Amino acid sequence: MTVRVEVSRDLAKGDVAQEVADLESRHDSFDALRQRVFVERCADPRAVDDYVVWKALRDEGGGLEDRTVFDTPDVFRALTPRRVEMLEYLRHADVGSIKDLAARLRRDYKNTYDDLAALQAWGLVDVRREGKNQKPVSHVTSLRVSWVK
Repeated sequence: MTVRVEVSRDLAKGDVAQEVADLESRHDSFDALRQRVFVERCADPRAVDDYVVWKALRDEGGGLEDRTVFDTPDVFRALTPRRVEMLEYLRHADVGSIKDLAARLRRDYKNTYDDLAALQAWGLVDVRREGKNQKPVSHVTSLRVSWVK
């Protein structure tokens, strides 16, 4: 039996802007990428993936949801009850710093920091520098765990 974890998250506007900037730096323009993929029949899977993402960003008004499926036991071990609680809290609350999050969850700073690092390694949270603070942010909209035979 395999454990499967599906994570859905909305990309923040800053992430979308960064994604578009990255796409522009790799391909010059959307039209140039379209030309490369369709007219020149590019066989590079990354270029095709980039086209699909860029088209979705253009067509959906800049919104994009990312769905990732993990089917490794390591991610299940990473999602301890305390870390899931942290993800849920970050989903509904805006916290200014790791210290602020630790205080609100009534947890030790070091344990909070370590848990954020573990979640960040799986791409479930971001920790952004804002002045002197490191601000934890989660864009996870859903988390589904299932067992597959």
